[in-house]
Amino acid sequence: MKFAFVSQALPPSWSGQSIVIYRLLRDLDPSCYCLITQDYGDARAHREKKEGRLPGKYFYIPRRYAIPRAWRFDFVRRLNIRMRARQIEKIIRREHCEAVVVCPGDFFDLPAAMYASQATGVAYYPYMLDYYSQQSIGFKSEIEARHLEAEIMKHATGIIVPNEFMGEEARTRYGVRSVTIVRNPCDVAAYEALPTPEPNSEFKIVYTGSIYNAHFDAFRNLTLAVAKLGRPEVRIHLYTNQSREELERNGISGSVIVHEALQASAIPRIQKEADLLFLPLAFNSPFPELIRTSAPGKTGEYLAAGRPILVHAPSDSFLAWYFNRHKCGLVVDQSDPEKLAAAINSLLTDSFLRHKLEANALERARSEFSIDASSAAFSRLLGLKTRVAAQTEMA
Repeated sequence: MKFAFVSQALPPSWSGQSIVIYRLLRDLDPSCYCLITQDYGDARAHREKKEGRLPGKYFYIPRRYAIPRAWRFDFVRRLNIRMRARQIEKIIRREHCEAVVVCPGDFFDLPAAMYASQATGVAYYPYMLDYYSQQSIGFKSEIEARHLEAEIMKHATGIIVPNEFMGEEARTRYGVRSVTIVRNPCDVAAYEALPTPEPNSEFKIVYTGSIYNAHFDAFRNLTLAVAKLGRPEVRIHLYTNQSREELERNGISGSVIVHEALQASAIPRIQKEADLLFLPLAFNSPFPELIRTSAPGKTGEYLAAGRPILVHAPSDSFLAWYFNRHKCGLVVDQSDPEKLAAAINSLLTDSFLRHKLEANALERARSEFSIDASSAAFSRLLGLKTRVAAQTEMA
């Protein structure tokens, strides 16, 4: 079986979605898939970059089409979807694909891939790494995105989701029957190859990744909690593409050291050298459903690092549920700096608790978030064989 994989972000681009796709497909025979993305004006540079590139065939299609400005905006959106669908349809036919897998991220990709699958008769699998309609909240496209999402779910052969909460949302809201959970994969071996860090005088609370309105109030609580501890050795280290000025405008200041974002290859060492890894989601945000069903790509990385994890997220979120259920991190599910300070203090002083959380975290990383586990779940759905499975079968 050959399938087309449609995504706004594809390897070797640096993004969480791109990294997930690379890890899922890297052990597949490159003749069994092709990759389709949009040309944002940087297709040439994307083609020339070799490191981190998948061996499958890439196709770049126009992001927008030349349409008279006087035309109505909603009509232009629908026309863009149909025109992109025709481009995807042509590639599906040319490459003799039997299925199309598509990630949200761009407003047009999910519905365009749906129409292309209907035109060609191939199977259609939305891969809900993000909540499609929630990404349009606050924009003119919000109502249309909700209508399109219902149609997308109705016509899907099956839905791929990164966690149980997104799967339940698809079942209850849209009546989807076929749901496959594929955890966001982590290269566990990259963490296991690193030495155990030596203790030092500083207690480092580490966060790696972007910080925006899905996190702001959780980080404000963290800075208040650290101030309440009154322990100068406790420092917050943020490795992010947001500037200190931007963070301070959103109330994130105090014992905070802001580092620039790092290449993906450098992240495991930073995470493993942390004394505490902070995994937050906002309690007040414009998109509560997105928060509730979110499975941040760094979840598996944090687990694989084998360091204590502090989850600060709403009680009805997937993150709070998962870490409470498996006891692989300490959870503070109320927006309360006092309780957050108490949790940090318990991890500072209770070595038995730290070791228990670390052991449980590593077990979850190996059993559910490894590349082999996620790739196997994805491949089973599409009837594919990974190189690992093929080698096992030959042995």
